[in-house]
Formats: sequence, C-alpha cells, structure tokens
Amino acid sequence: MKRLLFPIAVVLLVTVGRALGDTANWDGSASIAFAGTSTLHDWDGKVKAEPFTASVVADDDGQPKTLTATVKVKATDMDTDNDKRDATMQKSMKVTDYPLIEGKFQGVSFASIMPDGKTPSKLPFSLTLMGKKQDVVATVTSWKLSGDTATFDANFSLSLKQCGITVPSAMLVVRVGDTVKVNVAVKLVRAKGD
Repeated sequence: MKRLLFPIAVVLLVTVGRALGDTANWDGSASIAFAGTSTLHDWDGKVKAEPFTASVVADDDGQPKTLTATVKVKATDMDTDNDKRDATMQKSMKVTDYPLIEGKFQGVSFASIMPDGKTPSKLPFSLTLMGKKQDVVATVTSWKLSGDTATFDANFSLSLKQCGITVPSAMLVVRVGDTVKVNVAVKLVRAKGD
C-alpha cells in the first residue's frame, strides 16, 4: 500500500504545483545611466541599483507568465562626475528626506513584455521618486536569454516637473531642461536550485 501511495502523492504534488504556477527566483543587478540638457551644456550620470530578486511565475509549459520585483536605488549614489552638480542634484531631490528611488514590477505580464514570445518591447512599472509614485512604461531592447542568464536594456524618459524636482538656475541664466533620459542595463541570473 505504501508503495502505491508514494507515486500518487508525487503526481498530486506536481499537478498542484503546475496549477499554482511554478515560481523561480532570479538574482538581479542593474546599471543605470541618465542624461539631461541645460542651456549651457548637456550632462549625464550613472548609478547602480541595489542587488534585487525577481520572481518569475511560469505556466504549465515552463514559459514565463509574470514578473515581480522591487528595485531600489540610493539617491546619494547618483554621480554626474561633477561634485557641485551632484550636490545641487541631491539638494533638488531632497535625498535626506527621500533616500531611495524605487521601481516596482508587480505581476507584470510577459504578454506585454514579449508579445511574440521572443522579442521584448514594453515593460510597465511604478516608480516612486521623492515620495511620489508614478506609472512608467519602459521600452525594452537588446533582449538576450542564454541558459540561466537574461540581459536587456530598459529605456524611458522622466519629467523633472512631474517628479516634483525643481532645479535652481545658475547665475540666473543656466537652466536645466525638464526631460531626463534613463537607460537601465539589467542582468538576471536564475538562482541556484530554482
């Protein structure tokens, strides 16, 4: 009797697991480049996100269905390679009150990321910056999946005004443009054992 119950229990567990959707964790890293303009010259900067975990739920065929992740960036780590500009940026972003920038990907459907099942295109997420949450849709490019590693770029633009960021003019003449372009280079590696 025990010999018969074990195979039945295994079949039930596999069936229930598939019905609920298999979930795999992927270790994530992201390098972020940002660029803007001013009446004097263009400027750019970079920052790395804190390491994060992305949870991917797969369907019965093992194809990804949804993605959930929270990506955090320390605002004080943003670097434009100009100490004075960095100090102004940090003051304008009130980094003491809002030390983290957070991107949340909550159950994002792979149908919207990979409409044809192969080529990514759009990645919707919510961005919290200076305590204000806004919906953003990034354009995904350079998608590569090789074994247990996926890499891609996510590109989007932000309005300083919509984010609540006010940058003072310098010498009453130099003004920063409202649009900041953001490029996020993402790497996901499937966690061992998942």
